[in-house]
Amino acid sequence: MENLSLEIWKGVIQVLSFEEKKAIFHSFKLKEKKISNGKVSFIYPESNQKGQVLATQLHPSGNGYVNGKYLSEEIIEKHGYEVDPRGWISIKAFSKDEIAKVITEAMKSMAVMTGEELFEKNAKESPVQTEGSLEEQEIPGREVEKSLEPQKMKSIEKIQSSTYEIYHGSCLFSWLGLTLSTMEYGFLVWRKAVRKYVGIGSKLQK
Repeated sequence: MENLSLEIWKGVIQVLSFEEKKAIFHSFKLKEKKISNGKVSFIYPESNQKGQVLATQLHPSGNGYVNGKYLSEEIIEKHGYEVDPRGWISIKAFSKDEIAKVITEAMKSMAVMTGEELFEKNAKESPVQTEGSLEEQEIPGREVEKSLEPQKMKSIEKIQSSTYEIYHGSCLFSWLGLTLSTMEYGFLVWRKAVRKYVGIGSKLQK
């Protein structure tokens, strides 16, 4: 009888206090949320499941439940978890290490998305495109190319205009220079010829 009483007393001593249990949950950086009658819940914001409540009904009496809805059968069997019909695991008699372990397993299961949820997430991020939207879909690099098109056009116009001005201007000035040179040369030739014939005529008159 004394041995039985001692075992019961040891079991009572090993049960963690309300604050000790909360401290374990806070060490995982979970968000505490107060609910009725002094109870608290803990939220896992990065959950990819429909629910974000990782633990609920944590109470100074020692009661508390961790979400076991998304745990695999393998994990449940491995650790011997007793999941109630609602999908929760009672942690009332859990030790510090056991609570830390069940929190870790629950977080892992809540972080993993099912095939259906993954499909829904991808559908929201990448909505199905119609034929029209596919035609308007940008080709990789096309956006950069389109942004450079105005600059390209300006550069081409500038080159064309400058080429036109330089090319035709050079021809015009070359043509004018050649014409003037020819006229000047012709004038000199004719003046020399006229002077020569005028000189010959003067000598003949004498």
